[in-house]
Amino acid sequence: MAGIKRKVFGRRWALADPAAKPAWVQIEEQLADRIEAGHLAPGQRLPAERDLALALSVSRMTVRQALASLAARGLVERGVGRGTFVRQAPRVVHDLGRVTGFTEEVEREGLEAGARILAAGRLAAPSHVAEALGIDVRSPVIRLERVRLAGHQPVALEDSWIPATRFPGLLSHDLSGSLYALMRDRYDLAPVSATEQLEPVAARAHEAAALGVAEGSPLMLVVRVAYAADGTAVEFAHDRHRGDRVRFVIKVVPEVLPARAR
Repeated sequence: MAGIKRKVFGRRWALADPAAKPAWVQIEEQLADRIEAGHLAPGQRLPAERDLALALSVSRMTVRQALASLAARGLVERGVGRGTFVRQAPRVVHDLGRVTGFTEEVEREGLEAGARILAAGRLAAPSHVAEALGIDVRSPVIRLERVRLAGHQPVALEDSWIPATRFPGLLSHDLSGSLYALMRDRYDLAPVSATEQLEPVAARAHEAAALGVAEGSPLMLVVRVAYAADGTAVEFAHDRHRGDRVRFVIKVVPEVLPARAR
């Protein structure tokens, strides 16, 4: 059993006092770290629950809870009679230096993009939404809430507010695809610039359920205001991305490039 422990969990790792953090959480975190680091390869079969429990001197229920949480995060696959296998899901790269929609980002990774619509409707703009969009309070806006999918797996929870007067009839269109492409093709109001604020947050119960992760799992909240070419705001959004499925990238360049040496 010592060999199993070293192979799966690493040579020096051991459970800490479960009073500080539940044993199943420690096991989940260590396995997730090992998968992310490539020490447990995609397709690798993990030992049976019984063997893992014996190696760590914990109950099978503790191991089962850890593996179930990993499966919910998309890091392992479990099947009756098949066992548990590592599944390294590709990350969606969000380039903060470009204004691109979720669909383009996902398809760039070779995955199929999709959406599950949670709510879509027209209502009066609350004060914080009106301020972000530069419109009067209680002006008509469209609120669109969706779970975004990459390779049929939930990756992000989107909550978008759109000025209704600039996009008449928007709700009559198919909203399961790219919102930015729809803005461009139907209304000639493609977002060309944006301001984005990033903040790490923990998944609340309803967000965890929508994204298929455990409550308290790390999410990256992106608060965005997107602008059309004429400088007017066309979207105010709060997007919550799964921390295990998205990577944010930004290229930083000098404000003034130095002159080339002669």
